[in-house]
Amino acid sequence: MKPEDLITYCGIYGGSCARWCEYTRFRDLANALAEWVDAQGYQYWMPEETQEFDYNQFRKGLDFFGNDDSWLVCRKCCKGGDGNPECEIRICCHDRKVDICFECSDFPCERIKGNPIMIQRAEEYKKLGKEKWLQQQMEKAKQGFELHTGKFYEIWAKECPPPKKPK
Repeated sequence: MKPEDLITYCGIYGGSCARWCEYTRFRDLANALAEWVDAQGYQYWMPEETQEFDYNQFRKGLDFFGNDDSWLVCRKCCKGGDGNPECEIRICCHDRKVDICFECSDFPCERIKGNPIMIQRAEEYKKLGKEKWLQQQMEKAKQGFELHTGKFYEIWAKECPPPKKPK
């Protein structure tokens, strides 16, 4: 899929969505946390020790969120067919034959006027132009930006290096 195909009808870059198949930080985080809780041995003692927390369901959830093959992972983005088929903006863009809501001659319409974040995004998109805006969004995604939280995520765990042999 080309990067411009990841621009949604509402003008966000789907490549920085935690559900996008190539954005792995969310799944990496779930898998790292699963590895960590398993290494602590929680699976052996926690189910017996506490009634207010279902450890087995928690662990099952981590496996679900860490799975690349889950229904949760989008492979086509909104313009490719994933996403909410009932989305008002999607339907309107189809009806008006525009790729992005911002390109509509009626923007911002009544549907959008109550969404200052979308209006701000449109202003930035128009100011930078599609190519520069897209490059900026791709770079942010590469750096770990997740659009729903508006935060950059970095997930890593280093292996302990082997001790150096004395000379």
